[in-house]
Amino acid sequence: MATVIKLKRTTTASAVPTTSDLADGEVAVNITDKKVFMRSGDSIVTIANFNEGTSVDLSAIDQDILPDTTEAYDLGSTSKRFRSLYLAGNTIDIGGSTISSDGTGTISISATGATLPLNSNVEVTNGVTKTLALAGADGSPVQAVPFFSTSGGLNTQNTKLDFKADPDKTVASFTLANGTQLGSSQGNTLFFF
Repeated sequence: MATVIKLKRTTTASAVPTTSDLADGEVAVNITDKKVFMRSGDSIVTIANFNEGTSVDLSAIDQDILPDTTEAYDLGSTSKRFRSLYLAGNTIDIGGSTISSDGTGTISISATGATLPLNSNVEVTNGVTKTLALAGADGSPVQAVPFFSTSGGLNTQNTKLDFKADPDKTVASFTLANGTQLGSSQGNTLFFF
């Protein structure tokens, strides 16, 4: 027959053992509070707190938390969700894809879409980024369009013109003050706004 080992225990709510109750390394249980205590040197530490509806306190964790089998377990469920996730690192790895943050921006996702911080960028290629969301002086989204002129050299951008960001409006040609047209001979859009 198996030997039953019983830890020191109490059923008195809020009772905590003292150092005179436990030897160093010895464990005790408060059955009513669902807490487990241990003496560590001259202190009593709570090593587990399993009260329903409260935080589970596993005391200090001094190692990585790893499942014994990869991709076999979940953290939470559709009916039992964690409320918030607080991380000190700056990257979350989801199936090999990463989400990174420098701790200063906010992205909001809802059923109507994602809201990005103003002046957000998209990586075009090999670390080259282009601005995805610009804000005008009034805070509304704008499209920045490069402007070139012969006086500034047609290979060097003189400035950028900000237009209200509405991709339904396109410009394929300009009429100059002298009445001549400036546009694309292939009929391509010069820019959209």
